Amino acid sequence: MSKQIITDFAEAIKSGLVSTTLGRCSRWVTHRRIMGEPFAGPYSFKYHPWCVEPHDASSDYVTIMKAAQMGLTEVAINRSFFTIDVLRRDVLYVLPTALNASDFSKSRFATALLYSPHLTEMFTDTNTVGLKQAGGVNLYIRGSRGDSNLKSIPVSVLILDEADEMDQRAIHLALERLSGQIHKLVFALSTPTIPKFGIHKLYLQGTQEHFFFKCPRCGRHTELIFPDCLEICGESITDPDIKRSFIKCKECEGKLQHEEKLEYLKTAKWEPTATVGEDHRSFYINQMYSYTVRPHELALAYFRGIGDDAAMVEFYNSKQGLPYIPDGGQVVESEIDLATRKYFKKDQRPDVGDESIIVMGVDQGKQLHYVVVQYICNGGGDLNAAHTAKVLCEGKVPGDDFGNLDLLMREWQIKACVIDADPQINDARRFARRFPRYVWLCRYRRGVVGKEQSISEEDGGAPITTVDRTNWLDATMGRFHSDRITLPADTSFEFKEHIKALVRTYEKDELGNSRATYLSTGPDHFAHALNYAEIALPFAAGVAEGEDVNESIL
Repeated sequence: MSKQIITDFAEAIKSGLVSTTLGRCSRWVTHRRIMGEPFAGPYSFKYHPWCVEPHDASSDYVTIMKAAQMGLTEVAINRSFFTIDVLRRDVLYVLPTALNASDFSKSRFATALLYSPHLTEMFTDTNTVGLKQAGGVNLYIRGSRGDSNLKSIPVSVLILDEADEMDQRAIHLALERLSGQIHKLVFALSTPTIPKFGIHKLYLQGTQEHFFFKCPRCGRHTELIFPDCLEICGESITDPDIKRSFIKCKECEGKLQHEEKLEYLKTAKWEPTATVGEDHRSFYINQMYSYTVRPHELALAYFRGIGDDAAMVEFYNSKQGLPYIPDGGQVVESEIDLATRKYFKKDQRPDVGDESIIVMGVDQGKQLHYVVVQYICNGGGDLNAAHTAKVLCEGKVPGDDFGNLDLLMREWQIKACVIDADPQINDARRFARRFPRYVWLCRYRRGVVGKEQSISEEDGGAPITTVDRTNWLDATMGRFHSDRITLPADTSFEFKEHIKALVRTYEKDELGNSRATYLSTGPDHFAHALNYAEIALPFAAGVAEGEDVNESIL
């Protein structure tokens, strides 16, 4: 027997013995994955000790709320490969968009195979962007936009990467892909955006574990949290003293040397801060733990955020891994209380010929949510800014009951009504045709400048306006911040909750620039109905004063 045969035989035995000991993902990855720069070589937890436990967490649900660049996306990738290689189960890996999914397939996946011979041998077919096959086991890579991307894919493991950037409705659809599976795992991770949304909402449902360590100065059990543990030196972004900023223990306030992190975090452990069942483990980590991000870099990011809401959002979300709402980014209870006055929804209706500008906004869904608003001119340049708003009535009717909208048009002598174009567009068109020059359909779209309204006549004979969602919501929600809107004393609790559900924050566009957007922490139909009423004001200004709405009916 030749030496080569003996060597190959010995290697085969060794490989087989190693394989039998790789039942945990954290052990498997150190033997099966080879990394490129900046940490070239076999995968190691040396610089990311907080990644060990998320690799091995066996709960049905695992959630990670994280700062950016903490090595945790690799955990999701590793768990996918481990599931396919060792557990022999299909995996659905979901990213925010189809483009994200394609880029992931071509870069992160391809790079992992390039450096790791075991993974290269494992996958038998990698030609399809959205489907990778390893023998009889599949890795599906999908974007969250579009229901067809997630339908008919029965899997036992679901990975949600950057959950906050996803279509939140698609998350629920993806969860259905696990129905009927004996073994289930949902692994979600993301930098957060706003409270009680996306990853933060999921995180609150779990154990809410933080990474605790023994302080090398005082010996007490502690963690790194903002602002307690970041000592910011200097007065501004240009102050050279900012270089002296440092991480400190919140127990003894002793300085923690950045270079010592590898040592004092070596024995750190995840510990729950909430008491829940064992079926959902959730983790939180921020960049103060990072070996590659120095304290003065965090201080610089904080100074950039002073006076710049977009930069401050970036600091909290990406650096501290925390949800954050800028000042004025959400209507709060005190603003609603201030707007509530001593009049009622059942008060006398306006007479025909009344010079008031009364409009209605309608949001479609399973129910039609409507808001009737009277605008009163106080003078000024911009039409909307020159008027204060008085909500006269709000309510809802079944989603297929457009006849009730007809009654409201007559009852309140509505000068202009803007209604959400979808989902019942044909019913909305018929409603508009019954009130020509009084009803407009509306769609939100980016690219329309400011409060500009792009108007076109649809084939169905109904005018449709296209507006920028963020700019109009700024105008509508801004009324609460500037005390330019009043509500009746019997305003429904649901209306108030819908108004508070919308939160203004910032996201990155295709070029990496920050742009304002509104996210929703819950049902928000009345908020959009009120927004449609705001959009209706310029249309109402063009309707003849004193004209009876009943005379417009065909």
